[in-house]
Amino acid sequence: MNRLKCVVLALSALLLVQCSSNEERFSSLLKEMEGLTSQEKTQSLKQFTQQNIFPFIEDSTAYFLFEDSSRQAVYLAGDMSAWRPDSIPLINIEQTNFWYAALRFPQRARLEYKFVCGGKWFLDPLNPLKDRGGMGENSVLAMPAYEFPQEVLFKREFRKSDLDTVVFKSRLLKNRRRIYFYKHQKAGDNSPLILFNDGGDYLTFGKARIVLDNLIGSGQLKPLLAIFIEPRNRKREYRFNDAYLKMVFQELLPFIQKRYGLKNNRLAMGGVSLGGLISLYALKNYSRNLDFVFSQSGALWLDDERILKELTDLSQPKTFLSLSYGLFENMEASHEHLKKILEQKQINFEIKTYYEGHNWGNWRAHLKDALLPFAGGKAK
Repeated sequence: MNRLKCVVLALSALLLVQCSSNEERFSSLLKEMEGLTSQEKTQSLKQFTQQNIFPFIEDSTAYFLFEDSSRQAVYLAGDMSAWRPDSIPLINIEQTNFWYAALRFPQRARLEYKFVCGGKWFLDPLNPLKDRGGMGENSVLAMPAYEFPQEVLFKREFRKSDLDTVVFKSRLLKNRRRIYFYKHQKAGDNSPLILFNDGGDYLTFGKARIVLDNLIGSGQLKPLLAIFIEPRNRKREYRFNDAYLKMVFQELLPFIQKRYGLKNNRLAMGGVSLGGLISLYALKNYSRNLDFVFSQSGALWLDDERILKELTDLSQPKTFLSLSYGLFENMEASHEHLKKILEQKQINFEIKTYYEGHNWGNWRAHLKDALLPFAGGKAK
């Protein structure tokens, strides 16, 4: 809670500085330093960094600045470069240890990044905004028109849910895993039920319990139930794995229904990346069970876009599909192919795009959009 509030305050300060008057512009400073001595340049740059937050934004241009005395080349890597470590070189400001890059982005963009120097990866020491995901911590660029998702902040008045931890033993897969059962206090035994792949990450990095509590408490979602499923080996289980899906629908779901007395629930399934892929693949054998599937940045490209063939061969399901991805993820082509297939088969769907990357900052911020078609509005 405190961490998220700090992020909001830092973001507000960042946007305030970035959207301030043009009295101080980094582009002007670069020109003004021409002809100065090394010491004068360094002093000017240090003074500027003490008075401003980086990346420094002028209109649609973001200036990244990094100080390093090793004299090795410095690179910018992140969502804007598909995290390739050597695709965006920084320019050395002559006679100083400072390096910079100037890149243009849409006003609503949010991207994560790091600097790379000498084979090592560095957070941006001039940027207080950071976020954490399954691969660790990154620095965050939020352009001036980016809207921070307020529903990810803990609000005590909306914490009206229970979250049970259960160790589930599968006879089919011969293994055990943790699952987390979410029940809002206003939800009934027949309320909508959501299956989350990557359940632990949705709770930890996606703040899913907080998001659900806040959206239900504010009347944007109906009271609902959710099962957050931990993977044992996500790369294996989420890669067109029929045995995993058989476990979910023929073992885990009946187990939860019996344990908590659930009945006649409208059912949804979803996930991020590979978790979105396996949710779409579930339509192959379980479309009659699923009323709704959501895929956030689904890995449609995997195995030469095999999922597109699987969906092409489907009989016409009544399942509604909610698809989304970031425009810095290089997923446009595969999602456009899927869009054509769904239109041809007259399957109900929506596709949303955001100026963001492949990270939990994106998925957390837009979980609301993903779920609204399934459980939007107050219960009647």
